[in-house]
Amino acid sequence: MRIGFDAFPLQVRPSGIGKYVINVLEEILKNIPDAELYAYSNQKIGLSEKLVLKIHRREFYDHFQHKMPGKVWLKFLAGKYIKKDNIDVFISTTGFFPSLEDRVRKIAIVHDLNAKLVPKTMGKMHYLTHLLYFRKDILSADFIISNSIGTSDKLFYYFKKESDEIINPPVSDNYKLRSSAEINQLLQKYDIKNDYILFVGNLEPRKNLVFVLKNFIELVEQKKINNVKLIIVGMKGWKDSEIQNFINKHSDSINALGYVSETDLPLLYAGAKVFVFPSIYEGFGIPVREALLSGTPVITSDIVELKEAGDIAGDTDMVSYINPYNAEDFKNNVLKYLNNIILKKEIKNPQIMMPKLINFIKRF
Repeated sequence: MRIGFDAFPLQVRPSGIGKYVINVLEEILKNIPDAELYAYSNQKIGLSEKLVLKIHRREFYDHFQHKMPGKVWLKFLAGKYIKKDNIDVFISTTGFFPSLEDRVRKIAIVHDLNAKLVPKTMGKMHYLTHLLYFRKDILSADFIISNSIGTSDKLFYYFKKESDEIINPPVSDNYKLRSSAEINQLLQKYDIKNDYILFVGNLEPRKNLVFVLKNFIELVEQKKINNVKLIIVGMKGWKDSEIQNFINKHSDSINALGYVSETDLPLLYAGAKVFVFPSIYEGFGIPVREALLSGTPVITSDIVELKEAGDIAGDTDMVSYINPYNAEDFKNNVLKYLNNIILKKEIKNPQIMMPKLINFIKRF
């Protein structure tokens, strides 16, 4: 059994989508130990220690190919390399397929529907690729994975394509309640001496970070909060100049850490007074679940996908859902969590299973 996949999300510092793809691959190898996996990209592929010896890397980043947008390379050049490896099944980690032989079974992972719901938050090339190819490729898939019920419902609404399995993104068991000693050691490492509000996510328009920044600074300037910092974790993203300028202007109150390792991030969540994530749209919302499992209350958007991520909190005051455009609602909830003691409770980390996917692959 030879399984190929596009490896664009597999970076040295993987995003949420990268972590999701890694989990799917690990689950396939656990359940189908004789499977041979082939990773294709026109960029450097980053693999965990667990996967590095089990996956054949096919990296094509010479001067010409490296400069091509990933999905353009996938559509026009990747097919000839995949054909040489005699692949039986191809997994699209982003919803797009290369040119494949008719006999190859096609599996697509759908993480979100940004092009339909929030197209203005996408780069022009990214949006154009979706416009040209996404519908055709999704409809040609033999098996569809959606990362949430919300994504699955929207996929059917826009494309009349049913998901074959809904697989929520898993969260590492490292996200859990932590001792004060563990948290304090981490805070010393990053020289964090104040209480803090935490934001985690790439610095891009869809995350609604400008909204967070402006309202946080308003609270500071109105002296409604004192000795509280806003800590931002996340890599630079598309169209982030306004965000960077705002952070630089208010560096006394805002600390942007950039990328934080998977070792430190759970402790950073656990030490926060509140986690804020008023995103305009998400396919699921892994950070919401990470924060809750770490025992930190959450302010996030009142949308189906983020409520699905937050449903592990049950009927508690650990999470507040707001209109991501309502500044007063956001600020009132920030003050609620800063000014009141919230009892941290241990929340069970859901086990993520994918039996339908495994059974489908085993058929070939």
